[in-house]
Amino acid sequence: MSKPPHDSPDEYRLIVLRREIAAAEATLLALQAAIQDARSEQGLVAVRDARVENERLTAQNLVVTQAAENAHAALEVALQAAQTDALTGLSNREVLWDRLAHDLALARRHNHLLAIYFLDVNDFKQVNDEHGHAVGDLLLQHVARVLMATVRASDTVCRIGGDEFVVLVATHRREDAEAVAGKIAQALAAPCMLAGHPMSVSASIGCSVFPDDGESPGVLVHKADEAMYRLKRAHARRA
Repeated sequence: MSKPPHDSPDEYRLIVLRREIAAAEATLLALQAAIQDARSEQGLVAVRDARVENERLTAQNLVVTQAAENAHAALEVALQAAQTDALTGLSNREVLWDRLAHDLALARRHNHLLAIYFLDVNDFKQVNDEHGHAVGDLLLQHVARVLMATVRASDTVCRIGGDEFVVLVATHRREDAEAVAGKIAQALAAPCMLAGHPMSVSASIGCSVFPDDGESPGVLVHKADEAMYRLKRAHARRA
């Protein structure tokens, strides 16, 4: 804004100040009007509606979050059930092949041996026939507990069906692999009491060792299975 030619500097500053005051008063009036509008019934209704909508959205978000958490928990339970033997709580046949592939990869990487034990409980049918299937189930649960207690936490124990189990043990020497089989047999042979029946469990345990007996999961399990059946037949001839 240019200064009028006949105004003194003081008069000019006064004019500018009056205009600034007028602008500030106009702004203040606009703010007061907005505050009054917000305090009016219409404004209060708008605030209340906004609060109700916010509460509705918050509740809906909680419901959706809980539903997602429930679905995730159900999925975890279903996945665990699909990978677990219901009777013994051990990993099942499906998990065996994944763990075997994983353990073989580690054995190759770290240049150590992997022992695969195929185990079948001797005279299991006789236990079922003499004492009933409920006692037979207790026997299988006992075998599972013994196997888990005998090997390391890093080793794998699976029930693959019936009275058959597979154990995977990483080791450094062939002699150590053979010693583990003896350790398992000795632990199973310890007397136990199942539903009031004293028992001593024996098992036929076949073993194959990576890489001496093969390098693929199928070949190693097959060779351990064959070794187990040779021992099973020898046990049957002695019985």
